[in-house]
Amino acid sequence: MSLNEWEFVDAYREKVVESLYDPISGQESSYRGDDGMLFDSVSRIMKLVSVAETSLGDVFKGGVLGVREEMVLTTAQQCIVAAVVIDYFELERDMVLFKVNPYVRAVCDCYKSIRPSSPFSVERAGLPECFRRLNDFVSAVRKQISSGEFRRKMSAHVRAVNKNYAGLLEYIDALFARYARLLVLRIDFSYGKGEFEIEDCIKVHERLNILNLVSEKIVRHRMQLLHHLKSKRPELGMVGYVWKLEYGKEKGHHYHMMFFLDGAKVRKDIVIAQLIGEHWNEVVTQGEGVYYNCNGDKGRYKFCGVGMINYHDAEKLSNLKEKAAIYLTKVDRYVSACMPGNRRTFGKGNAPKMSEQSVGRPREY
Repeated sequence: MSLNEWEFVDAYREKVVESLYDPISGQESSYRGDDGMLFDSVSRIMKLVSVAETSLGDVFKGGVLGVREEMVLTTAQQCIVAAVVIDYFELERDMVLFKVNPYVRAVCDCYKSIRPSSPFSVERAGLPECFRRLNDFVSAVRKQISSGEFRRKMSAHVRAVNKNYAGLLEYIDALFARYARLLVLRIDFSYGKGEFEIEDCIKVHERLNILNLVSEKIVRHRMQLLHHLKSKRPELGMVGYVWKLEYGKEKGHHYHMMFFLDGAKVRKDIVIAQLIGEHWNEVVTQGEGVYYNCNGDKGRYKFCGVGMINYHDAEKLSNLKEKAAIYLTKVDRYVSACMPGNRRTFGKGNAPKMSEQSVGRPREY
């Protein structure tokens, strides 16, 4: 999975932007951190991986110093130096909260064993040793990612991501096979600044302790919300749902959720999404929650996959299946939230049973 194979990097980049909503002031804002969801670090590491996979032998050779004794680096050498100057101590702390693809872990392990330095941070006399370590670093990465054990890990990682994506597409198809049109809601559920702030913890074990504390709460809240919609609000016509747990430095742990409502029974997606969001804020979380109504801001999405969608509306259905579904699942190819005890970070409702399917000629997609 070299840099050229980042098929879904746009969705990854979009996910880094955290949409925030202040229920008191009613103001909405967006935040993009320097390394939200590890985007900057992972991008640099994947560029290094690309160099390691496509080059042979030493990358740092003679001619690094220009005519005026200034450092002149090739594009490949720049990629390597950019990966070397990552704060790997900070990255290790962040990886308590995230599951990263095997490439990232491999590069981290190689960095810790060799400890290369940027040539811009050493005296000229130390450059030969610096270049040797940089070449050793690339060689170690190249060796590790070409091993059979690594390839098995990478295959298992990609297979799990693809399984979630394929399962979500089948689920959407099953819903549209049963219902001629669906009202699709997209709501983000999060929390205000609370008692436990993981970002304030410096030590890894402290982050793990807090993660264990908050995991029970956020899982319970999700189950309470879904139970309320299924059992207490049948008039809303919810026939399906998908949820994805994420973590952001500003929003903390939060859910991206999609709800599928029977379009023959309900309309007014913005109003219904607001009702669900307010229930999350006021009842489920007892005032600790914050929500973002994505249906109320459809204009910000280049490919809108929410609102009323008919099964024969090819464009909207494509946006739902090829854009929104990728956003919820395929981004895990790079980074996903990590929960203790192997708790799930992605889930969906049960597909309609065959006996509930519409009778007649099957629809084509």
